[in-house]
Amino acid sequence: METEILTKLSKGDKTAFKYVFDMYYSSICLFIKKYNFDIEQAEDIAQEVFIKIWEKKLIFKNSLTFKAYLYQTAKNLALNVLQHEAVKKRYQEQFSYNLESEDFFFQTFIEQDSYRLILQVVDKLNPRAKEVLYLNLEGLKNQEIANQLGISINTVRAHKVSAYKFLKMNLRDLVLLILFLLFR
Repeated sequence: METEILTKLSKGDKTAFKYVFDMYYSSICLFIKKYNFDIEQAEDIAQEVFIKIWEKKLIFKNSLTFKAYLYQTAKNLALNVLQHEAVKKRYQEQFSYNLESEDFFFQTFIEQDSYRLILQVVDKLNPRAKEVLYLNLEGLKNQEIANQLGISINTVRAHKVSAYKFLKMNLRDLVLLILFLLFR
């Protein structure tokens, strides 16, 4: 391959990219297919290889360094996909086992019902206290909440105290229910 094409490729020339793509795409697909991929997967990975080449705009001294980079990138991407699929398979096997367990059922039930009950109690707060609570849960500090809502820092503190006191009173039964279900 001419160094002129490689130079144009490094500068983002579309014609040079098309030339390189047309010249190597099929052989990269076949190379990737050797890693036990079907043709569609190999084509997807090969396209990723060429996307990397297009995005990085690397400068190659000669066609040998370009080919080395091309095939090494193809190998790395293929191995990454294989590794990701292996992790995904292990997770799915573990997760499907957990789905059938009684513990999974009760844990999911407790989480969802607790969430629903907490939201019901939070909805009973006065609008300003609810707003202060949500901003606090997002990680804002009292002064930031005060600035955002245009109220004093003491008002923020008062809303927080009343909101948490209200939640504590109204969620007491929920805590007992969770403890009962967990230690059944």
